Amino acid sequence: MKLISYLKSEALDLDDFATQVGGVTASGVRKWLRDERVPRPDQMRRIFEVTGGQVTPNDFVLRPDEVSA
Repeated sequence: MKLISYLKSEALDLDDFATQVGGVTASGVRKWLRDERVPRPDQMRRIFEVTGGQVTPNDFVLRPDEVSA
């Protein structure tokens, strides 16, 4: 599940999610959502834990059909 889908399904705003993950700001989460940054390994582990495994590190990897030319 993409992070944006998880946030919508749980009605979480960026500040709340950033607090749950820890070590990141709402601005940092926004950059993840825009594919401007990729979470660090420790952040990915926390995202996985916080989301109950619904958002995985693989969800941050773009598939070839998602990459714009």
